[in-house]
Amino acid sequence: MSGIRRLYEQADLSEVVALDSIDLSIEPGTFVSVIGPSGCGKSTLLRLISGQERPSAGRVTVCGLSPREAAEAKAFGFVPQTPALLPWLSVLGNVTLPHRVNRRGVSSRRVKGRGDRSSGGDRVRPDLEAMLREVGLGESLHKLPAELSGGMKQRTAIVRAFGLRPDVLLLDEPFGALDEFTREALQEQLLELWEQTRATVVFVTHSISEAVRLSDKVVVMAPRPGRITEVIDIDLPRPRHQEVITSPEFHAYELALRESLRDAFSHSGVVR
Repeated sequence: MSGIRRLYEQADLSEVVALDSIDLSIEPGTFVSVIGPSGCGKSTLLRLISGQERPSAGRVTVCGLSPREAAEAKAFGFVPQTPALLPWLSVLGNVTLPHRVNRRGVSSRRVKGRGDRSSGGDRVRPDLEAMLREVGLGESLHKLPAELSGGMKQRTAIVRAFGLRPDVLLLDEPFGALDEFTREALQEQLLELWEQTRATVVFVTHSISEAVRLSDKVVVMAPRPGRITEVIDIDLPRPRHQEVITSPEFHAYELALRESLRDAFSHSGVVR
């Protein structure tokens, strides 16, 4: 995206600048986290990438296509803050639903240059039941959402999104409502699924440690108006298990990211 500006008109016809001067390039297959205070435009950024909103100025492209064209090519997967599962369908039913209602779209050719390695560019339906077992839902395949914990619901939503084999996976604070232990377990399972698919991931979070653990790059944003203040490369080995998370290098990135966020606040006139 280049030169992005997003304005919203208020009831009194005045305008609020939600995003301003956004320039961001994301390499295919990388995991990028976006972090910043509430109201800095993180979720707006996701909506612009996915084509749910249009910028007031500037240009967004996804794999060389407009967001609308990329959406029509079924390039996106999305995991919201709440899982949004259909309550009358089982875990397996929720995960397989997109394949059943949109057979042509799911099996259609992917955006240019991003096809499945084994298929010459065509999407191949993954073994969704196997994916559910990989994230610990093997004994819950036929349970309804009401019978699941919060972490189990979010696992289901993540498998549903990855099951579409998207080129770009957008996650909007999917672990924000979970306890720390469940959150860490899901982070590891998310990374394992990502390693298999190598989708381009844009992950919104408020957690510094989560951003460092998951990401190749972390985009730091500031409010009033929403803007990017820094992009930090995370040069840590993968997989990022406990020995990496407890290393001095990991903590150094946490400190650098915390300092970057503090600077973003100070330049915004926000006292913390």
